[in-house]
Amino acid sequence: MTGQFLLGTDRTALYAAFLALAALLSLSGCVSDEQAVDMGLATQCDASGTVERLGDPAGRFVTETQREVCRGPKRDAYTEETLLLNDCQNGTQYAIAMLRQSADPARRGPDYNAIDTVNTQKLRLKVGLTDISTLTSGLQAAGVTFKTLGQAGAAQCDKLAAQAAN
Repeated sequence: MTGQFLLGTDRTALYAAFLALAALLSLSGCVSDEQAVDMGLATQCDASGTVERLGDPAGRFVTETQREVCRGPKRDAYTEETLLLNDCQNGTQYAIAMLRQSADPARRGPDYNAIDTVNTQKLRLKVGLTDISTLTSGLQAAGVTFKTLGQAGAAQCDKLAAQAAN
């Protein structure tokens, strides 16, 4: 049966199907990655971070701000920002959640914006008006989520110390 179709006089239907398939394949090559993200067909995430000394009187703290922005389908689009506060004296790192804006809070959790609260506490630490225990208590009282990670921040402290030595 198939051989009769290929050898018969109805080759035009086969050619039309082949041309339609070729056109579809060539059209799919015309959509760039950026266009696919804009149309909601793909997800693109970009992450950035900055590491710097806090500038506190004792020279004890190093901060790292991490920001992640994902664009794409509604359920995957979000922005998150976290401050990593490294205590170089005892090697403890505090991961402080500063911002979450999500297109689908049911999937990623509730949105929040604690940037002003965190920056206020960070400034108080920088000028010596507070210590780390008061800072964590203030963040907890304000409802800011943070985690304490032992020995996680030592690498950033060593890296900045090596840069300062050069």
